[in-house]
Amino acid sequence: MTYTVIALDRGRTAIGIATASRSLAVGATVPALDPRVGAAASQAWTNPRLRGLLLDAVRFGRSPAEATAAVGHWDDEPELRQVAVLALDGRGAAHTGRATTPWRGQVVRDGVIALGNLLTGPEVLEAMLAAFGAPTEPDGAGSLARALLRSLVAGQEAGGDTRGRQSAALLVAEVAAEAVAYDLRVDDDVDPLARLEDLVRLRAAGSTSAP
Repeated sequence: MTYTVIALDRGRTAIGIATASRSLAVGATVPALDPRVGAAASQAWTNPRLRGLLLDAVRFGRSPAEATAAVGHWDDEPELRQVAVLALDGRGAAHTGRATTPWRGQVVRDGVIALGNLLTGPEVLEAMLAAFGAPTEPDGAGSLARALLRSLVAGQEAGGDTRGRQSAALLVAEVAAEAVAYDLRVDDDVDPLARLEDLVRLRAAGSTSAP
């Protein structure tokens, strides 16, 4: 019931994840990021615990493909789960369970993953990847945050979640940083991506609060 993009910037100096959904507070359960390891998502009939397990697996030397293949060992209902993990070296993998709600799917490329379920169709993921592209701005957390947001907006314009819109979230960090640079959530709004765009601008300007 959600669409998500996970990506590194062009120079692989920053990593981030952004997600949008018709569900309440998608940022509380879907995205996870560790600047020393990578980023992960758990969605569909969400098991939030899988996010940490995926990142831990990569942290201790398993490839993203090996990590996502282990979902069936960690969860009693892997057919209901849609997960993905992207490592700092650009390798990524995803799993979409056969019982997740159509349309559902995933696209995994070097340094970027797009995935979603309960979407209007594959055009959502295609639009997300086309909009993300290769950022022409200088590398870093700020430019990656804007590229991820563009990707979500393109997915929404292509159809997005068939049920509509309600929440969105974005996490971005410089690779190996001690803290996340962008940790933004819109939990309940009639236009969550517009509100998220406002928050990204405020964060980029150094604001510590939002109206």
